Amino acid sequence: METITGTHSKLADRYAIDVLGIPSLELMENASRHVAEYIRRELRGKKILVACGTGNNGADGVCIARLIRDEFEVSLVIAGDLKKASWEFLYQLSEYKRIGGSISFFEDLQQLPQADVLVDAIFGIGLKGRLRPDAEAVLAKVDSMNYPHVVAVDVPSGIDSDTGDSTGVIIPADVTITFGRNKTGLTEDKAGKVMVCDIGIPDEAYIRAGEML
Repeated sequence: METITGTHSKLADRYAIDVLGIPSLELMENASRHVAEYIRRELRGKKILVACGTGNNGADGVCIARLIRDEFEVSLVIAGDLKKASWEFLYQLSEYKRIGGSISFFEDLQQLPQADVLVDAIFGIGLKGRLRPDAEAVLAKVDSMNYPHVVAVDVPSGIDSDTGDSTGVIIPADVTITFGRNKTGLTEDKAGKVMVCDIGIPDEAYIRAGEML
């Protein structure tokens, strides 16, 4: 299977949703289920912290927290302004709250919760250029906790998924579960072991997206 840039992947996502009519929430549930299955298989009995931004990578994180909540001790911490959140994020958050899930916000915490496993769903494949100081501070705060095992959702937060370059601060992963195709920016020293999971985006979407680059 080919390795593509994060930009190519993002265009393929949009093509699948906007042109082929695949619901974004369907793709999100598929992606999140793969991460949840990895956690169930490899990390049974561990205490989990899911750290989320408010975009669609963060929405994946909230969905993952919902899928594993009945089987694990889960903390969900959100970084970002809910007024600027994607509609998919707000939907996933409402579903998480509906089943009784509780949330915390980075800005309200002196220290992040202790956990055996960090699920990093803060920034996704769209991250480019230098991070804003407030975003750098969030990643630095998370990284300073030295969580024993880090699972990145699609890409580790803080890298450019096209090049692998740092956008300021990176949260290195032990395992990166990436969706659809491998990404050129996922280097071993930052992404750890990379697992590529099919989430239902057809080959046509990748072909057409490649023609747009």
